[in-house]
Formats: sequence, structure tokens, C-alpha cells
Amino acid sequence: MTFKVLWARYRVHGLNVSIGWTVGHIMGDFREPNKLRIDFDASDYALAQAGETGTDTYAPAKALDGITTSLLRAIPMAHARALMRERHEQLTVGGLRQELSPLPSRVESDRDYVHISMAYVALVNGSSVEPIKRLAEWTGESVDTWSARLRRARTKGILLGTGRKARIAPEHQAVANDLWNERRAENGRSSGDQ
Repeated sequence: MTFKVLWARYRVHGLNVSIGWTVGHIMGDFREPNKLRIDFDASDYALAQAGETGTDTYAPAKALDGITTSLLRAIPMAHARALMRERHEQLTVGGLRQELSPLPSRVESDRDYVHISMAYVALVNGSSVEPIKRLAEWTGESVDTWSARLRRARTKGILLGTGRKARIAPEHQAVANDLWNERRAENGRSSGDQ
């Protein structure tokens, strides 16, 4: 079984460094990049040895040192993470949007509050770094509107916890399960109609 992987590639100390982030793994979503590949580039090394232009001026000596502590410290993990984060989140939570939509435009009943709370919890658990921003993008409503809705859901006792610890209150879980089943059945019908 293969999964989509986002890659960021670098040259560090004369070696090729690839940093990968798996998207949509069957066992769950990785919150950070989860692959690191370091390879010796023999052709670049040969060019540098022959006096041709290699990609790094100091690469030949450093490349033969192998994988050192200095090399590992020089790998730009933060840069790679920053480059891939937005795309990774879009790919990871893209399916959730389809499953959860349409979200209620007016949130009045407890069932509506369960629906928006369920969307928030799903985004948080689906590796969304900014779940409220994502909800605002999906609906065209402001971040402030979504923050206020979620605050009211917490006040009503429907949404418990914040951030990664957010969850639907046990007494509202049956409604959440019904909503998930309805959304999935409706999405199954609409995709089967096309």
C-alpha cells in the first residue's frame, strides 16, 4: 500500500537530503515530517574532484565524512516543515470538508452546535494547525464568527476541551454519530449520482 508523500530536497555538506511528510496514512496523520533520506551524490562528487563545478565548493571533503552530528544539525527541518505544512494540511483535511459540508449557515439548535463542534474536533484530529481559520475559509464567514460559535458550544456543554484535547461531550455523542452517518450517506448518494 502506498501513500502520497510531500518532499523537500536540500544539499547539505555535499549530500542530497530529502525530507518527506506522508499524507493520509491509514493508521493516522503524521503531525510532522516522518521521512528522512540522506544520499551520497557520486556524480557531483566526481565533477568536483575533476575541477568541474560541483554544487558545493566544500562538498567533496565533507561528503566523505558521512552522516555526522554536524550534518544532522545542518538539516533544515524547520524550513522543510514550513514549506510543506500548508499543502500537507490541505491534503489531509480536504476529505473532511466534503464529509462535513454543508455546515449550518445559522447555528441555533443544539444539533447545529453539535455539527460545528464535530467539524472542529475532526479538523483538530486531522492535523489542522488552524481549524477555526479552515472553517472560516470553507464557509466564507469570519474567524471571529467561528470563534464565537465554538465558545457558545463550550458554554452549552457540547464541546469540551480546546485544541488537541477538544471532544464532543458524551451526552451529545449519539447526535454526532447520527450526523456523521447522515453526512456519509448523503455524500455517498451524491457521488454515486455523478
